[in-house]
Amino acid sequence: MKALVYTGAKALDFREVAAPTPGPGETLLSVAHVGVCGSDMHAWAGHDARRPAPLILGHEAAGVTAEGARVTVNPLVTCGVCADCRGGREN
Repeated sequence: MKALVYTGAKALDFREVAAPTPGPGETLLSVAHVGVCGSDMHAWAGHDARRPAPLILGHEAAGVTAEGARVTVNPLVTCGVCADCRGGREN
């Protein structure tokens, strides 16, 4: 698959990479659109040590699953047990 790979501070490389293999309970998504947000820009600028290169940035995406479903990706990982999560206000 084609990917724009972050390779270091303010450096990107458009390249062919191996498609990931989905694990149990996962599906493969053919990304049609991706958002670039502030956290991606911080990583690109070299200001986010939590995202070492090489890395494919862009965690806000929409596309089609291998089964044909059109989906969007919610990049949040929530606890599911706090009052906000239990009240439907995951953040």
